[in-house]
Amino acid sequence: MNIKLDSDTLSAMRVFSEITNVTPRDCMVNDDKLIFVVNQGQAGLAIGKNGVKMKVLHDMLKKDIMVIEYADDPIKLLENIIRPNKLLSGYLTNGQGDDKKINVDIEGKVSSYKIKLIKLLMQRYFNILSINIK
Repeated sequence: MNIKLDSDTLSAMRVFSEITNVTPRDCMVNDDKLIFVVNQGQAGLAIGKNGVKMKVLHDMLKKDIMVIEYADDPIKLLENIIRPNKLLSGYLTNGQGDDKKINVDIEGKVSSYKIKLIKLLMQRYFNILSINIK
């Protein structure tokens, strides 16, 4: 994983860390949202009781904030992204060459924004370019 962050993103990560007491693994700007990726088990701490820390961050950074817990397993990461939807089944297959493909069945409707986010994060962390969602 070779991720480059610009100065604005690093500044947002610093503010996030100061407000939440959680050091983010990654930060991305997607549409008008800031997406912070945190280590497993730290999303609740970052969000705060009743989302109070997210409200403070929103006011300071003037963007909607989203927090996702990282996972080393692409299926588990996908499950973290789609919450509160449930993953019914999911598996990773190898395609031609080094290409990997994820096939998932998700309960309920997933927004086009989350589908876009799934594709972005799967490519960013696991170099997965093909995702089949039922």
